[in-house]
This record gives sequence, structure tokens and C-alpha cells, in this order.
Amino acid sequence: MIFSLIKLVLTFPFIFVLPGFFLLLAVFGWKNEKISFFEKAVLVVPMSLISVDLLVLALNRLHIFLNGMVLIGVIIAFSLLCYIVFQLRFRKKTKKKQEEEISRNYFEFSYWQAIFILISIFLAVFMRTTYLSDTIIPSSTDLGHHMFWVQKIVDTGSLPDYGMPDFIIGEHIVFAVVNLVSGASIMSAMPVLVLLFLNIVGIFTLSILAGRIFQSPKTAAMIFFVSGVLYAINAPQGKYVSGGVVGNIIGNMLIPVALYFLYRAFSEKDSSFAGLFLFSAAGLLYTHHLSAFILLYSIAAVVLAYLALNFERIFKIIGDWLKIFLKPFPIAIFLLLAFYFLFIFTPSYFNPAAVAQATGEPTKITRIGLNLGQLEANAGSARLILGALGFALLFLSFKRKDYKFSFAFAWALVLMIMSWKPGWLYVNIPSDRIGNYLYLPFSLLAAFSLVELMRLFRKSSTIFLSTAFLFVLLFFVITDGLSDSADAFKVRPQFQEVMETFHSAKYLAEKLDTSQDILLKDHVNISGDSWYKLFFMKDYNYPLSRGMLFRYIDSTKPRETCTRDMISNPESPEGQACFSETGVNYIALNVQLEGNSFEKYPDFSKIYSSNYIAVFKRN
Repeated sequence: MIFSLIKLVLTFPFIFVLPGFFLLLAVFGWKNEKISFFEKAVLVVPMSLISVDLLVLALNRLHIFLNGMVLIGVIIAFSLLCYIVFQLRFRKKTKKKQEEEISRNYFEFSYWQAIFILISIFLAVFMRTTYLSDTIIPSSTDLGHHMFWVQKIVDTGSLPDYGMPDFIIGEHIVFAVVNLVSGASIMSAMPVLVLLFLNIVGIFTLSILAGRIFQSPKTAAMIFFVSGVLYAINAPQGKYVSGGVVGNIIGNMLIPVALYFLYRAFSEKDSSFAGLFLFSAAGLLYTHHLSAFILLYSIAAVVLAYLALNFERIFKIIGDWLKIFLKPFPIAIFLLLAFYFLFIFTPSYFNPAAVAQATGEPTKITRIGLNLGQLEANAGSARLILGALGFALLFLSFKRKDYKFSFAFAWALVLMIMSWKPGWLYVNIPSDRIGNYLYLPFSLLAAFSLVELMRLFRKSSTIFLSTAFLFVLLFFVITDGLSDSADAFKVRPQFQEVMETFHSAKYLAEKLDTSQDILLKDHVNISGDSWYKLFFMKDYNYPLSRGMLFRYIDSTKPRETCTRDMISNPESPEGQACFSETGVNYIALNVQLEGNSFEKYPDFSKIYSSNYIAVFKRN
């Protein structure tokens, strides 16, 4: 037990720090002062994640069996290669050249700012781990679906062929690598710990983006409070960390990284940052299609806003951008990534049908946009109000022709339009999912707003009134921002129920012959039931499952109803026909809700029972 824990603890820095550290070393050198130690420390994690993903994709294309020793060897080899590049590039670098690369450091925090950051990080981690304490035994439905594919990678030593566009390979590689290197079970706290770690790193990546755009250590520090502490449990924070929408957690970390590199490439005319922008954007494409879609719209908005605000220099600006990207390093990264996309691994959603499905006029009521109340629920009322204030303060504080204005202004504006009126931008994606991304730009604007308001209050001639107003503002922000977390903790723990679900799954996995026996389970009333498939590992659709009842009523997409009818009306003509058609001969139910009714049916015999789960066999 202790040895396994030590292996897991050592695996995290090996996977999430080592490759990214040496990659940044090869790009920037050891003493390059245009990027601060704080920024490099933050960026090693996303750079490591992308590097490991690309390495695994290459191994799979070469048909090399994926196991712990192979992965350890390739990560060490990649790190050594980066170190050799570092030696070749920087060992003869002159002192004069080093001085030319000095850049302003916006991350030299004062003593009290450092204390504020540490307290915010502690609260962010504490509230998330308290909420997640009930998921030490993982139970989230989406996480169960994702971990099935992770287990496939572990079992087969190769990447899976999904046969569907719902999953992206980058969502699963990282968990498989952690498992293969550390030996930590997939059906343990490991997946949730990985997501929690990436979620916290995402707060840091948002901080370095804010520090550069607003050129203020205070704003960079305030991000930890606005993004880490306020609405700490609200999606896409703690609720997603528990296992919902794995790609969102990784995407929320990589989107600020890509925008950070793009901002520095444009504002500093630096090809190193341009190359790393392409690298991080490609990593996002391999990880989560919606996050990549959001990034594409965000970049388009920033570019168009900057060109519109500097229309008289439009051709010179485009020429300057071409000079930045048409340098050896960005070109080499682009060619490498093009080779990957064409010959190593092409994401499944890279096809005209997927693009057509995501764009155009909204086709469902869930895609026509969110109202104000829904926008408030997604971003948080305090963050939304402060973000709106920050949006207004931008026009007073920033020169509109600067890059920082376009990045802060256009990013928030385009995501607001995509969430509120997606038809204006021909976006045909569930609006609620887009709305989850609002917290990124609005956290930046809210942090900027708080810092600016505090500065204005201190300059006020009436100290008493300004202090009172500031107190009222902070009271509203803190109470509203923490109320969501307080409500989340009132949810009844389901630890015992999940344990019984797993016990019944283990029993059935030992008893059933999956080549003949067909199991149907009730997703509506069983906690953690999606993890059943990990006990059988037959295919993604085994066992069958009765889904949420509203899913069977969809005028735009007719669905099968057998999985519903065989549980809801097993003796009806429809139910009997479904049994004959599907071959279902085992049913797992919540004993407290529908188990008693099944005991009355002569066609079924109870073969397993606990306080929570009952399994019936069809005679």
C-alpha cells in the first residue's frame, strides 16, 4: 500500500514535469529572462502533457506495445534529446545575446500577495477535496465511460479505435500512462487525482495569461481567488473534477496556455512563442474537440478585433505576423504537426460531417442560446457582474489599439455571443456546454475589475465611503461565490451505494458468459453504474442500459425504446418482443425502487440481492 502510494507520487513529476521542463529548456535555455521562473514552472505541466500524448501517438503508430518500461524509456529519451538541443543551442551563447532577451517580469509578487496566493490555493484545494471525498471510489457516469477506453489501452497495449466521434484520444492517454508507469488502479482515486491536479494547474495557466495581458502581479494573484475559490464546486470546477467531461478539465488548462503564447508572439514579435502556440493548439486538438472549437473562435475574434481597431495599418500588421510565423522554429513545429495529423494519428472529428454538425443555424432548443439566468448560473453572478464591470473598465484603462485590449475584450465578447446568441456566429452546439467556458475570460475580467476598483477606492477623497462600498462589494462577492459550494456539500453521500454497485458488478462478471448472456442495468436509479463495463471489458455498449427517461423522447432523433420497456413494462407485448430481440436474460435494478415489482413477475428469479442492488435472471 505504502509502496504503491510512493510510486504514484513519484509518477506525477516524472510524467507532468520532466518532459515539459526539458522542452522549455531546449526552447528558452537556462537563464533566459524573457520568461520568468513562475511562468516556466506553470508551463511545464501542459507542455509535458502534450509531449507525452504525442510520444504515445508515435509509439502506437510504430506498433510498439505500450507498457510501463517503454513509456519510462521514451520519456527519458525525449528529455535527453531536448537536453542535447539545449546544449547545442545555448552553450556558446554570448552574454550580450542574453541581455537582449530580458523582459519585464510581472510575476514578482510582494510578501502579502504571495500570502494571498497561498491562502487562495489552500482554499481551492480544500473545498475541492472536501467535495470529492465521496468519490474516492469513483462513481461519475462520464468518468466511467472514459475509463473503459483507458482500460482498453492498458489491456491491449495500443490505442483504441473508437468507432464514434464522441471520444478524443487525448482524454485517455494521460490516465493510461499514469496507470502503466505507477501501477495505480484505474478503479481507484487515481483518475480523480489527475483531474484535480490538472484543474489546479489550470488556475495557474489563467494567472500567467492575466499577468501578461494586464501587466500586473496584483491581477495575476487575484485570479487564484476569483477562479480557484469563488464557485469552487460549480462546473467546470469541482463537479467536472469528479469525472464529468474529462476533456473540459484539460481544455480549460490548455486554452489559456495557447492564448498566452499567441499574445506573447504577437506583442513581442517572438517566433519562439509562435512555435509553442502551434504546439499547444495542436495538443488541444488531440484532447477535446469543443475546447479546440472554442479556441478557434476566440483566436478569430482576437485577430479580427485587433485588425479592425488598427485598420489603417492592416497590411503592415499581417506582414509582421507572417514574419513571426515564417521563422525556422514555427515552421518546423507546423511541419511536425502536419506530419502527425496526416500520417501518425488523425482525430476522428476531422471530417466534413463533424464540421457541418457543429456549425450552421441551431437545430435544437438546447442550442439556441442561454438566457441571463442561465448565463449567471454558468459563470456565477458575482463573477459575471465583476466581469461586466471589468469589461467597461477596459475602455477607460487600456489603449484600444493595443494587443492586450483585443485579447481581453474579444475573448469575453465572442464567448458571450456564442453562449447567448449562437445563431449570430453559426454555432450549432449545446449552449450550456459553451457557457461553461465563460468562466475563463470572465475570471480574467473579474480579477482585473477587483484590482482596479480597489485602486480607485484608495484614491477616493472620501475614505469612509470608499471603504464602506468596498466592504459591501467584497461581502457580496464572497457570500455569493461561496454559497454554491455550501449547497453542494449538502448532497447525500453515496459511498456505500457505489460500493454495492461494484460488488454486484464483480459478482456478475464472474457468473455471466458474455458470449451468450446479455445484461441490462438501470442507469436511472443505480449510482456508478457506468463502471459496470470495466468489470466485463467486452465492448463499450456492454452491458445494455436504461437511460434517463427523457432521452427516449426526441423528435429530432428517434431512439430505441427496448432498454426502457424491458424494465418499465417487462410483461407488455413491447417488453416481450424486446427480450426476444435483444436476448437480455439478466437485469440489475435498484432493489428499493423497482426490485419488489420484479419479484412478482413469474418470468424472473432473483439471484443476487443487497440493501441497494438486486439482480434478476429471466427464466
